[in-house]
Amino acid sequence: MQSWIGPERQALAKSAAKVLKDNALHNRSGLPPFRLPQVAQQILDELFHFSSAGDTAPVVSLGQELGQRGLGLRALLGLSRVLLREVLARLPGSTPGALEAVALVNDYLTLLVDAVAEQEKREVGVQRDEMQLALERAIHNRERELRRVIIELSTPIMPVYDHILVLPLVGKLDTERAGRITECLLREVVDRQARTAIIDVTGVPAMDAEAVDALVRTARALDLLGTHPVLVGIRPEAARALSDQDAHLAGIVVLANLQSGILYALRREGLEVCGSSSPQRGAARSYRGR
Repeated sequence: MQSWIGPERQALAKSAAKVLKDNALHNRSGLPPFRLPQVAQQILDELFHFSSAGDTAPVVSLGQELGQRGLGLRALLGLSRVLLREVLARLPGSTPGALEAVALVNDYLTLLVDAVAEQEKREVGVQRDEMQLALERAIHNRERELRRVIIELSTPIMPVYDHILVLPLVGKLDTERAGRITECLLREVVDRQARTAIIDVTGVPAMDAEAVDALVRTARALDLLGTHPVLVGIRPEAARALSDQDAHLAGIVVLANLQSGILYALRREGLEVCGSSSPQRGAARSYRGR
């Protein structure tokens, strides 16, 4: 084998380089076309070494290296087909030595292709995992942003009169949401110089210990800013949860509904509500100072 392949190495390397260039599109960007003649020479040099020593480890190592550098499996398969045809065309007839040489070249190319395929499979797996992680991060960030928007939309802070704010709560109240609510409410209280903040929990379906603690912390934070907290809209089932922690509600005004809360806040501002004498539904009301 060596006696035949030695003089043919340069010619085979030239043919191999041409095939690799023709299939350059199948390689990854890490292997530029001007490197392909060097790759072809490496493949032929290792074939010459394999034909004499029969050592498979260097062949596998070369395949892994070429795969890491970006040699595509389809490009290598194209090279294998051409190289086998070149060997068959150049060997003298179908002698036992010629058949042995073809089998040896085939064994070498099989080892090389398997090594590149394994490396490519490994890299595809890594890329898949990275894409999966990136997708999970994107989904997580999107969900977090959606939660933030939902919280903002579900906790509108409405000024109903000078220095009076109303915060209607809708949905489950947990620690994370309560923290955001407190932050938004305190910011509005400072910006509008509110003296009374009415927290309406009519739309809160359940009031567990966690929700009660969150409301109490919000009320205490308002009190520290000099704003009077008023809690309205307590449902019967929520009242039971509040009664279990009644000691923590000292100093917080608790009223039945939003209407009574607004009336209470207006009176704190020195205003009183005058109802119209008209019996029609939705009759207008006016506010006047004492």
